[in-house]
Amino acid sequence: MAAKELYHEIPEIPEEIWVIVLRQATLDYEFPSLSKLTFESIGTQWSTSEHLRSLRKCLITKRNIVRVCKAWYALACPFLYEYIILGRNRVLAPLSEGLSRAALENRQVGQCTERLDVQMRDATQAPETVLATLADILTYLPNLCILTFSITGRGFSSSLPNVVLNSITSSGSLKYVQWYNSVAKPLPHPWTVFLQRHPKIEVLDGGLEVTLNAQINLDAVKILRGFPIMAGLRTVWSEVDLPAIRSMFYDVTYGVLPKDAVTFSRLGQYLTEIQLSFLVIPRVAHLNAAFARIRAGCTRLTQLVLLVRSWFMLGSYTPNLPPTVHTLGIRVVDGRRVSAASVKRLFTALLPFYVTRNPALETIKFMETSNTQALRSRPISLWRGLRVMEKLGVAVQDLDGRLIVPPSCPGVVRLQQELGKLSSTTTLDIFHPAP
Repeated sequence: MAAKELYHEIPEIPEEIWVIVLRQATLDYEFPSLSKLTFESIGTQWSTSEHLRSLRKCLITKRNIVRVCKAWYALACPFLYEYIILGRNRVLAPLSEGLSRAALENRQVGQCTERLDVQMRDATQAPETVLATLADILTYLPNLCILTFSITGRGFSSSLPNVVLNSITSSGSLKYVQWYNSVAKPLPHPWTVFLQRHPKIEVLDGGLEVTLNAQINLDAVKILRGFPIMAGLRTVWSEVDLPAIRSMFYDVTYGVLPKDAVTFSRLGQYLTEIQLSFLVIPRVAHLNAAFARIRAGCTRLTQLVLLVRSWFMLGSYTPNLPPTVHTLGIRVVDGRRVSAASVKRLFTALLPFYVTRNPALETIKFMETSNTQALRSRPISLWRGLRVMEKLGVAVQDLDGRLIVPPSCPGVVRLQQELGKLSSTTTLDIFHPAP
């Protein structure tokens, strides 16, 4: 049978099936959609260099697919616009023009965008022009769910022009708004007006001031980013009731912590999860005061996460947690590498002391993939350490709730064999130095 005749005998594949096929073909990187942004997964900024490399690879695949033919272009083009990262100032004008041209041709590709990360990292001498172009782009994104700002380029001011917030047309879909630094933040009045127009926000940056007696309805907010409140500072949670709040990221500021008598007295009764971030070691007295307020106000707390700069900082302070906390999470920002001696100290000294002081602990979770990989790079020390935690009755897990296990290597296999030969009256010398 000729190839042409065989082609005509193949049944036509429905368009829905083609969409599924093309979707699977472009899943080199699964972008962080709203459904995947839980308290545990959004503890740190998503767009790391690793994520950006995976995203770039995925976009190349999508670009190649849409160039195959007009039919594939029509089916796969929306995949190109689901997740947009604005990393350079020069990309804003072409994107704005492309969205405008598509709208004139009745191709509403902007409707496919669910997430926009504003991360311009190059300098500019015309910040007003750049941000005005950003405002134009936002007008074409009516279904935007996630909007984040992390501008690091020189030349941008600390305040965000009102036109940017006023251009957001996704009042019904927008659920997540976050600023990762102090560049291009809105002033109190426009921010208050913005919140009044977006009552369905679920994840909110609480580090922005609102106006006095703000009439805001934020009954949908579940996750809040906050910090110690100083006297006279009007924040969302000091001015507005948040009945649905369950999780909070609390950035501990050096020297300000003891002055905050508001946060946990207002929100504590609702919170079940808290992340405490201290990248500079605060005074012990300040931390004692903070944990005293947490124990007094957070009567439903089940998980507490510590975010620190280095592995060493985990030993600088041992918190006394509320008795309701059964899970302790750990995030180490500069934790891509760790020595065997540090792993030994962590599991044979620091974590056992945490458990001794907080006997209700059942699980310790390392909530950064880089931290888990660093621990597994020291398999013998990790194996010995996990034996210690097992005897204490505490599970050691990764972000996804899986038990952390050391990779198989000759040293670990030898230790396992030696353990199997021990009599019931003999215990493994966990403090023996690693070979």
